[in-house]
Amino acid sequence: MGRARLASQRHRVRIAALQILFEVDETDHAIDQVLERRLADEPMPPESAEFLRRLVFGAWEHRSYLDRIIEEAAPNWPVAQMPGVDKAVLRIALFELLIDDIERTPMKAVINEAVELAKQFGSDNSSRFVNGVLGTVVIRYLAERDDEE
Repeated sequence: MGRARLASQRHRVRIAALQILFEVDETDHAIDQVLERRLADEPMPPESAEFLRRLVFGAWEHRSYLDRIIEEAAPNWPVAQMPGVDKAVLRIALFELLIDDIERTPMKAVINEAVELAKQFGSDNSSRFVNGVLGTVVIRYLAERDDEE
């Protein structure tokens, strides 16, 4: 798969992850059922489906830790009061940056994707907020990681 096609497929996966996490966070729907319904509605290549599962389950399972990181980076915005889209975008990006050790997506790519998702699905201020939180996290937690990214 070419680099552009892979990036496009990854973007589709992140959109699906955002929508799944948003639904699960806002309702009492079971995460595995929401994920499987999404995969049935929007079939993906096996590697994309696996990436989706890793993002969704990883961000959801680690949400308490990720939410603490978000609140440290944005102390004036309690996660409980944060718009659902912003919360889901940040959880996905932070999972990729801080936890996912199966695949290291370049830091800039993760941040750019998160900002794009926030622009596409969030409010007028979402992209600036997401960029600011991720910038703070990078400075505090990842300053030493791969300077060439």
